[in-house]
Amino acid sequence: MTATTNLAIQPISQLARAIKAGELSPVELTECMLARVKALNPTLKAFNTVTAEQALTQARAAEQEINSGNYRGPLHGIPVGLKDLLQTKGTRTTVSSKILKDWVPDSNATVVDKLEAAGAISLGKLNMTEFALSGYHPDLEVPVNPWNPDHWPGVSSSGSGVATAARLCCAT
Repeated sequence: MTATTNLAIQPISQLARAIKAGELSPVELTECMLARVKALNPTLKAFNTVTAEQALTQARAAEQEINSGNYRGPLHGIPVGLKDLLQTKGTRTTVSSKILKDWVPDSNATVVDKLEAAGAISLGKLNMTEFALSGYHPDLEVPVNPWNPDHWPGVSSSGSGVATAARLCCAT
């Protein structure tokens, strides 16, 4: 598996099997997803923060662990997007609000800790409605439905939906 499009359309179960078997590198998969984010996110606005360097560092660590025989399970080496509602230590968490535009938490949400323990690779934070409430604030970027830009992708998890539909990450 080397073609970017081919990797992007594979289900997590198939990607996980390929990673476990050494047929697919977590670095290769992460680079594929980051390339898609770089190409498509300026139009789709699924991510409000992309953590490319952190993701590549995590991917290299995952690859080294797996190659050393320490496979953690089906999320090990899989790139994911995190809803901006989730606290992420050292990474800006805005909850899509201008009030928190520069907030960098000093701890993770429990689900982020669990994803990290499973070896998942975070590509960054996904757009959402302000404080996960309905409707978008006029000052915020609204994610764009990749299948039909005339149709709204939803509210609170709109960035997650767009990222999944456009295959910018393997899961959200």
